[in-house]
Amino acid sequence: MKKVILLLHVKRWVPLLIIMLFSSILTGTASAGTSKKLPDPDWTFFVPEEHSYMSDSNVRITDQALHFMSIDNQMFNLDKKTGKLLSKTSYTAGSNMSFNFFGTYAQTAPNGTVYILTPVKNRSGIEKQRLTAYHANGKVLWTKYFDEKIRSMSGVSVMPNGNLFIYLETASERVTSYRYSPEGKFLGKNNWDASIYNGFVNGLLQTINSTSKTSSRMKFYDFNMRQQFQYNFDFKEGVFSGFGSDGLLHFQKNLDNNVTSFTAKTTSGKVIWSRKINDVSYYQDSTTSVAVSKRVFSNGFTGIRSNGSFFMIDGKGVMQTVPASAQTYQTAGDGTVMLVEDSKISIYQTTASASVQIKLLHTVDITELSSSDPMFVYEGGGIVYVMTDNSKISRLNLNKLPKST
Repeated sequence: MKKVILLLHVKRWVPLLIIMLFSSILTGTASAGTSKKLPDPDWTFFVPEEHSYMSDSNVRITDQALHFMSIDNQMFNLDKKTGKLLSKTSYTAGSNMSFNFFGTYAQTAPNGTVYILTPVKNRSGIEKQRLTAYHANGKVLWTKYFDEKIRSMSGVSVMPNGNLFIYLETASERVTSYRYSPEGKFLGKNNWDASIYNGFVNGLLQTINSTSKTSSRMKFYDFNMRQQFQYNFDFKEGVFSGFGSDGLLHFQKNLDNNVTSFTAKTTSGKVIWSRKINDVSYYQDSTTSVAVSKRVFSNGFTGIRSNGSFFMIDGKGVMQTVPASAQTYQTAGDGTVMLVEDSKISIYQTTASASVQIKLLHTVDITELSSSDPMFVYEGGGIVYVMTDNSKISRLNLNKLPKST
């Protein structure tokens, strides 16, 4: 754009302004807003532990509650509107396993029920897998035990119809799975001659079989265990990034000179779009379900470039960028995105089409928190949870205007 300005020998401000605005439209850049002061928190909760942390991996937000896993394997269930402690649960009690993240071994239902899968030993010293359903008030709703001897992998996931899927690897490419209703009713058992790593992601179950040293066969099933499609993956395609919420298969491949190729294909293998992007430091893949709340972000493929920008690619492969010094970001099911920078957090509204420009909704100055090592979790709708001093969780509603100073 600088070359265009030099060739035109522009000396007047009006043409220059037009060129600058045109450049902004081409790059899909949202205009920067004035940073506002942090609003007063709706509530604050003090975690009775030291050296804790908060991220989108150890927090889940359901219809009424915020569920937080601490490094001491304690789950704090808070009323998300008032911050009142509903319960505190030692979710690994009786187990030799230690973890503090949601996903493989812990899932939440929209009503606040939490499902935890852990290994425990019976009186004879034999290890079994135990699935426990907890109410948000801490009450154990029901418990199931599984006799299978686990080789390495096990997990629980919530299917699109709300039922539970438990998978237990018993040997190489051998998995036994169980299905239960939310009330603990047995619904079925299946044996798979394949590997299962993540359970249900974006509505489908993926199984994998190695077919050679450089290829594998992936099959995808719905919640009735009916196969929907099969894809033969060759390692020359790069790395499989998962079945996306857009219904496409996503791949990424590292090229020379710090360039990464991203490709989206139909379930039959047709390329829908492919983009080469340099200096990618982070992107969200679809191999696991990392949504903090029940709905997932589905407006496009997103990532951060180390040279200072957030990017989103829509379903047709059109990319928009937003200048940002953010190292991390979080997406929400309402299509909004939170970018966390050194001195501010910004909330942007996206749509499923790049023909609609990414819009800046909120920019909030967080300089006053810089000395307390803040960590943020984004629910969506302008609702942000922040942990400071490794022990204090506060809920911030960025839709509330700050008090005048």
